[in-house]
Amino acid sequence: MIFLILSIISSSFIYIIFKLLDTYRIKIFPVIVINYITASITGYFLIGNNFSLQTMLESNWIYVSAIIGVLFILTFYLIGISSKNAGITITSISTKMSVVFPILFSLFYYGEQIYLLKTLGILLALLSIILSSIKNKDEKGNKKYLFPLILFLGMGLVDSLVKFNQQEFLQNTGVATSTTFVFIVAAMVSSVFFLISNFKQIHKLNLKTLIAGLLLGISNFGSLYFLILALNHGIFESSVIFAFNNSAIIMISVLAGRFFFKEKLLLINWLGVIVSLAAIVALSL
Repeated sequence: MIFLILSIISSSFIYIIFKLLDTYRIKIFPVIVINYITASITGYFLIGNNFSLQTMLESNWIYVSAIIGVLFILTFYLIGISSKNAGITITSISTKMSVVFPILFSLFYYGEQIYLLKTLGILLALLSIILSSIKNKDEKGNKKYLFPLILFLGMGLVDSLVKFNQQEFLQNTGVATSTTFVFIVAAMVSSVFFLISNFKQIHKLNLKTLIAGLLLGISNFGSLYFLILALNHGIFESSVIFAFNNSAIIMISVLAGRFFFKEKLLLINWLGVIVSLAAIVALSL
C-alpha cells in the first residue's frame, strides 16, 4: 500500500509543478529535458554499484522500456499542444479517461476477475474523472479534437505498456534498472531534439527552469518506480491499482488547485471529488 501512496504523491506533484510553470511563466520543454536527465540520474544513484549499461542492453525488457521512454516525451508534449488547440477541459478529460486502457487490458489480456463492486468502482472512478475535469462554460476551446484523441490513445498505451512490462519482465527484479532505462531513453531523445531546435537558447536557461526540472524529474521517476512496485506487491489487482491511482491523483490535484492556487471550483468539480472517494472505497473492498 505504501508504494501506491508514494506513486500517487509523486504523480500529484507532477501536476502541481506544471501549474507552477504556468504561474511563473517558465517554458515547458527545457523543463521536460532537465526532468528526464534528473530522473535518469536519480535512477543511477538508486541502482548504485549495480548500474550496468551492458545489463540494460541485454535485458528482455529493453524494447518495451525504450518505447515507453519515447512515448513519455510525446505525451508530455501533446498535453501542451492539446491544451492550446482544443482547450484545457477536453485535454484533462482525454488524459484521465485513458485509465480505461490499462484496466481493460488487465481484465481481458490477463484475465483478472471482475465482479459487481469492482465494476461499480471503475465506473465511479471514470465518472469522477469527468466531473473533476469539467470547466466553466466561459473557458473557450476550439473544435480541434485530433490532439486530444491522440493524447487519449497515447496515455492509454503508455499505462498499458507499463503493465505489460511489469507483468512479463519485472515481477521479481529489474524495476529500478528498467525505470532508469526508460528515463535515459527519454533524456537522450528529448536532449537531441532540444539541441537541434533550440541550440541558440541554451544560454538563456535560468535557475527557475533548472529547479523546476529537478523537482519534476524526481517526481516523474517516483511516479513510475513506485507504481511498478505497487503492481508487484500484489495487494490489489492491477485494474484496481490503476483506477485507485488516477482517482486519487484527480482528488489531490483538485484540492491543491483550490487551496494552494486559489482556483475556483464548480459545484460539479466538488461532486467529482466526492465520487473519487466513493470509487476508492469501492475498489478497496
